[in-house]
Amino acid sequence: MKVNKLAQIFMFFAIFICSLLAIIFLVTNHIMLFLIAFGLCTYISLNKKIKHFPIILFITSIVIRLIVVLLLNFPQVTDFSILLEAAKSFAKGNFDFQNTSYFTTWAYQTGFVIYEGLVLKLFNNVLILKLLNIIYSSTLVVLIYQIGKKICTEKSARMASLLYMIFPFSIYMNTILANHHIATFLTYIGIFLLLKENKKLKHYILAAILISFGNIMRPEGTIIVFAFILYEIFKLQKGKIKQIIKYTSVFVVVYLVIGVSASLIITQTGINKQGLKNNNPEWKFVLGFNYDSCGYYNEEDTIYLSDRKKEREVIKERILVNPIKMTQLMTCKIDNFWLQSDISVKHNMYITKKINILGMKINFMDIEKIFITFNKLLYLLTLFAGLTGIIYNRKKIIKSSAFFFVILMMVTFGVYLLIEIQPRYAYFIQVSIFILSTYGYDMLLNKVKAIYKNIKKKYKRSKSLF
Repeated sequence: MKVNKLAQIFMFFAIFICSLLAIIFLVTNHIMLFLIAFGLCTYISLNKKIKHFPIILFITSIVIRLIVVLLLNFPQVTDFSILLEAAKSFAKGNFDFQNTSYFTTWAYQTGFVIYEGLVLKLFNNVLILKLLNIIYSSTLVVLIYQIGKKICTEKSARMASLLYMIFPFSIYMNTILANHHIATFLTYIGIFLLLKENKKLKHYILAAILISFGNIMRPEGTIIVFAFILYEIFKLQKGKIKQIIKYTSVFVVVYLVIGVSASLIITQTGINKQGLKNNNPEWKFVLGFNYDSCGYYNEEDTIYLSDRKKEREVIKERILVNPIKMTQLMTCKIDNFWLQSDISVKHNMYITKKINILGMKINFMDIEKIFITFNKLLYLLTLFAGLTGIIYNRKKIIKSSAFFFVILMMVTFGVYLLIEIQPRYAYFIQVSIFILSTYGYDMLLNKVKAIYKNIKKKYKRSKSLF
């Protein structure tokens, strides 16, 4: 039976209309940009002919971040503004910032102030601080590739690093002068050294120095040290027990000595009489157990800030509340910290902000809506890739250095169940999530490759028939 040509034309028209509806849906819901970007990353990942990939990756990452930083040009607010002003004072030789309640309570922030102050003393330009952050952030992109290639495959490492390169959360973070950039940069270089095959004592020592300096910039080092000790325990081998205990002990001692020494130097030089102390460790737990704010910063809790005894009482009260409420809090914190990757701007000043792109003034909020969707889709896909990859490759992961990142995630998971959460606090652990996602992306890319080969075979067969 012959197909009616008129009916065939009508069918093509119907397909065109349905396709148009699908495209309109994807564009209006800000999904199209993500699909194009994801498709491009997939193509690049499967292309074997790209030479000097890490160099191209690094340069492209720098360019993307630099454009965003220059276009958005966000003013520094909240803690970042306080730290920047203190750094400017330090650059002028003025240490009066140490007398403010902020630096007497959270003296550990002094390390980052000294770093920013030294940069400003040398260059006297805030833009240099942003440029350095861009370099640190772009180095993390390359580290995801290098570590991913080592634990999984070349193509999956490309995929994970390319997606992190265009990950809006990571890019947005470059607009603020946060201590996360240099701390995460130093820490992951240290981790890279710790996970080397046939590592020697010098690798442990150098890693301890880097991670300790990262901790001085932002106090997350304890999480890494604890995770690494667990990793070494799980990976203990007969015949190497004494050596591992010796090297790990040296690592911990060097890490602690640098931290204590830095605190003493800061005290003795008069930069901050409190050194690098945290004079109110309870505060993070007060906020972390706040049911009304889901563990976020809450202005109402500041009434307890100057009374550590009252803080302990509040923490005890909140912990001993009924189990249902505690479960709701934990669920809310897990959702917000691990699943959301929030990049929405909270300050009203951006409602009327316009971005000048090639002479066109575009509302910042319109751009933000597109990138919020892009960010969420990319992040959830990466989480799913990581989870799927871990499930299907669990035996292989346990035997490899990738197991360290699983341990690190679990330790971080436990810590942030207890203390205050903020979207930016996830910056550090998201690098590990992208590294682990290589296992899931490897499976996906293998499927894509198989489908492509199958289509190619069918096309060749159909061509040969004519």
